This record gives sequence, C-alpha cells and structure tokens, in this order.
Amino acid sequence: MQIAFFLSSRNVVPPEKTGGIEQPAYYLIRELIKRGHKITIFSAPGSKIKGARVKEMAPFNVLKKIPRGQTEERVANFYDTAALADFFACGEQANFDLLQFNGYLFYQILPFVRFSKIPILVQINYPHPEIYSHIKKIVLKNKNLLYLPMSEFIKTAMPGLNYSQALYPAIDFKDFPLSCDKRKYLLSIGRICPEKGTHLAIEVAKKTGHKLVIAGPISPSNQGYFNDLIEPAIDNKNTIYVGEVDLKTKIKLYQQAIAALFPIQWDEPFGIVLIESMACGTPVVAFDRAAIREIVQDGVNGFIVKDGAIDKMAAALMKLPRLSRETIRASAQEKFSVEKQTDIYEKICQRILSKN
Repeated sequence: MQIAFFLSSRNVVPPEKTGGIEQPAYYLIRELIKRGHKITIFSAPGSKIKGARVKEMAPFNVLKKIPRGQTEERVANFYDTAALADFFACGEQANFDLLQFNGYLFYQILPFVRFSKIPILVQINYPHPEIYSHIKKIVLKNKNLLYLPMSEFIKTAMPGLNYSQALYPAIDFKDFPLSCDKRKYLLSIGRICPEKGTHLAIEVAKKTGHKLVIAGPISPSNQGYFNDLIEPAIDNKNTIYVGEVDLKTKIKLYQQAIAALFPIQWDEPFGIVLIESMACGTPVVAFDRAAIREIVQDGVNGFIVKDGAIDKMAAALMKLPRLSRETIRASAQEKFSVEKQTDIYEKICQRILSKN
C-alpha cells in the first residue's frame, strides 16, 4: 500500500524526549515499512524514519522555536491545516491508496474530506466530548472515512461514528527489555499536571514510605500546579524530580522502579506509559476509570483500584511481590506489541480499500 501519514508540525518523529502519540506512530510506520508498504509522513522538520519519505509541514520545528503553550499549539494547527489544503489542492492524493490523519485534533481534517478521492483513516487519540455534541451533526455527514479509536473507551465518549476496532498504541518490545535490576522506588511519569494526579502519587509514596521518582514535562499552564503542590515535596531524597527525559533514560527509570503509579484524574483515552512499564517487567497500579481495564489485567501485570482511593492504591503495593516480572511483560506483549497492532492495522486498511 501507498499510505500518506499526516502527523503534526508540533513534534518530530520519533520524539526526542518522552514522546506522546508520535512514539507509537513511529513504531507502526516503521513496522509497515518493514512489511513492504510505501509510507510518506507529513511531519515536523527533523523527522526521520528509515525507508519513509518525509514532507515537512512547516518551515521550522514549531515546538523547538516556540515554548509550550497556547501559541505553540495555534501555530502548529495553522501549518497542519495548510499542509492538508496543499495535499488536496495540488492533487498529491493521486499518489496514494489511502490517507491516515494522526493529528491531535481529529476533526481538523474533516473540512477536506469532500475533496478526497482516496479513503481516509482518522486516528482518534483524544476524545473531545465537550465539543462533540456541538459538531456531531456535521461530523456524521462525512463519508469515505473510518475512525480508528485509540481505545474502545473512546467510542463511549463520542458515540455514533463509523469506528473500526481499537488500534492500540503499540511499542517495540525490543526497545524495552525485561530487567532484573533491584527495584528502588515508585515511579510517576508523564506530564506534570492535575489530570495525571502527580500530587496523588506523592501521597501514595508518603503513605507507604517508598521513595518516589517523578519524570515529565511541565507546560506553562501547569507551572502553578507544580509550584504549589509538587515542588514543596521535592527533597531529592524521598521525592525526586528528574525533569523530562529521553527514551534511554525513561527505560532505565522503568527498569529500576518497584511500580509505576497511574492515579489519573481525567478520562485518559489510553496510557502509553503503562505498557512501556509492563514491557520492562514493572507492574502498574492505576485508578479504575476510562480505558484502564483495556490495558491492565488486575492481579496479572498490576492492580486496578477504586477511582480516587489513595489508601487502596497504597495497599495494592503490598501485593506486588505476588506478580512475576516475566508474566507482566508477556501479558503486555501479547496484546500491545507493534507486530500485533500492525496486523490489526493492515486488516483495517484492507477493509476500507475493499469498499472503494
């Protein structure tokens, strides 16, 4: 197949730091290329995937030139929309069998669907229930496209769309080796923000007497949250903040962690850090909400506790010795390996192409 992947001018692929939706997109594209498919990625300057043709969506790397925040997002959205317009206006679509839109705002491509002569796959990485009711009638009119939800949970947040089965974010398990390192601390990794519940991870660590390592970026809008609730707890002894880390450092953090804590305070559509942690044999403990039960097998690769129950999350840590690191990794690999998810993706593509 000849596939055009529209990513974003916001981040390079593969990501240089922790990575968001770009990391699983990188793994999927790399695996598709290995299988003989011809891929062109529309992405930020500096993106590079061996075997893929890269078309830059902006004259500069938006995230490197503009600090994180509203301005950066608006500039990226401008260039992303302009790249879509050029793609359809200049007839470039004739070179492809299908287009996959993988941007942060799934609805950004919808005004262009009427101009498409090829099938479109729209990956939904984030549900937008707060605006969906206002745009649903128009969204449902768009034909010639199939929505790829990041989880089955997304279907409940935005019902009624022409969905495929969930295409889970996948990782290459060879990049996340099983570790027999001595486990030293609890880990909280991801954006530092109220939605991720970083402050609750600190509470759990204090209750259990464990050291806590916190890793992740801080956006300008969350600097106050960090200053008020996170920074006062950082003593570089019991609570340590290491900042935003690259892939190599992130893997080391997983490999030496007792468990990864996931006390989310919002309906997270997936949770890539969960499968990354499990790949290294590190169990996870998460609140029971959104897509968590699609990822975590309670009592097998981690524990699921009642939403908001800090005491139960702390108590679950006492049960971690029952779990096998090998089983933790194997259970995640069976479901979330890039090979498994690419098999699913190819079948989805065949389905939509057979109808056109």
